[in-house]
Amino acid sequence: MSPPFEALLTAWPRLLLVAAVAFVVAEAWRRLALRRGVLDVPGHRSSHAVATPRGAGIGIATAFALAVVLWAPLGAARDAVLLGGLMAAAVGLVDDLRPLRASWKFAGQTLAALPVAMALPLAPDGLPVILPSVVATAAGVAVVLLFVNAWNFMDGIDGIAAWAAVAVCTSVLAVATGTGAALVATVAMGLLAACLGFLPLNFPKARAFMGDCGSHALGFGLAVLVLASPRLEIAGVALVASAAFLVDVLGTLVLRARDGERLASAHRRHLYQLVTRSGYSHARVTVAYAAWMLASGVGMVMAQQAGLEAIAAALVFFATVSAWWWLQRHFTSHLKERGQW
Repeated sequence: MSPPFEALLTAWPRLLLVAAVAFVVAEAWRRLALRRGVLDVPGHRSSHAVATPRGAGIGIATAFALAVVLWAPLGAARDAVLLGGLMAAAVGLVDDLRPLRASWKFAGQTLAALPVAMALPLAPDGLPVILPSVVATAAGVAVVLLFVNAWNFMDGIDGIAAWAAVAVCTSVLAVATGTGAALVATVAMGLLAACLGFLPLNFPKARAFMGDCGSHALGFGLAVLVLASPRLEIAGVALVASAAFLVDVLGTLVLRARDGERLASAHRRHLYQLVTRSGYSHARVTVAYAAWMLASGVGMVMAQQAGLEAIAAALVFFATVSAWWWLQRHFTSHLKERGQW
């Protein structure tokens, strides 16, 4: 049996505890949100048709924090991950309860990124440290902001953000287990279990949305997988496995800027939104993205074993960008032909 599977089997009581906490807290919040009217009411840009409780991602954030407290190695890095993760989730929860201005939300995300970026500057072994520490810290903040907002923007249909995180964490565990990357393994296992505990409420038919609280916690934790990796190979797997989300977010941002749209305004131009608007179910699109991301991550792990990681990473990103571009154009044309643009 391979080391990653052995580690998961050995850690199953911990994983079960984290998953149970995620489910119980999320379910409790769902019921409270129903009573207090904390609902995501569908509008003309929504991908759902029924008012649904939001903010249940507090279950993911709580379970993730528990995993870090109980099992991450003691030290400044663990404390920074815990503090930053809770700050990111708190900013998201405030936005779920009372929407923040985009500038305030971005400022809160940046403050949440600072502790982990300072404790874990972007410089894993194998990456030449040629930049001043201030620049390395700024790069770390940028990584956190990229992942937090990627998962925030992509959390628009049932299950997609949680299943995508499961795919990334599974890929990272396949390469990080047994390498001494204890913090990375703890974060990956914690996020994996938290998502699996939350998903019964969110997939295949959502009874609760994770909201910004959950997407912020997931994005932050996944950024930690990049920043805390003691080896460039582990960070590379996390980035490659996340390529489908990162390309969709950045590519859509470029298209909207090109078309003169106000970037802070709501929209439905991400590829996953175009596909669901064209008639595909949330479940099918979610499974497609998760499979896409898992295949990318596992393919990168296999390429590393053959010493072809640089070529594999380039191929995955090229294929992802090419596929995104073709599919985006295809579904945009399809919607325009049907008068649904």
